[in-house]
Amino acid sequence: MANLAEYADPQLLEDPRTVLLVLRAAEFSDDAETLDGLARSGVTSEVLRKIAHNPAAAEHTLEHLVDLDQRWMTYPVTRRTDVSEGFIDRIARRLTDRIAIFHASSAPRASDETLRYLAGHPSAPPATAEQVAERLGTAAVAAA
Repeated sequence: MANLAEYADPQLLEDPRTVLLVLRAAEFSDDAETLDGLARSGVTSEVLRKIAHNPAAAEHTLEHLVDLDQRWMTYPVTRRTDVSEGFIDRIARRLTDRIAIFHASSAPRASDETLRYLAGHPSAPPATAEQVAERLGTAAVAAA
């Protein structure tokens, strides 16, 4: 599975029998290399979400998922509690999608500095500043 993209026919990923196997691998694999290979294989967004929730996925794989699709991968990746504050900060500083910015502002492992950065981001929706202010216990959040 780790080298699926390198050796497999692209139509293989569309075969209903293969899809189930790939989904199971993404959900239950405990091999970070396998998960990284799957993430880079052109699999469906459903498989990518399974990888995002898998505790065995390495941080570089999770970063790749967010790079692939900020809007839909930021939420599951930033919900994880097994990642560092620095990781959340790296993700937050590369976001440009307003929905992704809002999702990142509710990350359990986000530092106060990262939250302030997200609240002050030019693409952040107004609800982001409100959410950050609530989390920090402040009335207004200054731009970072």
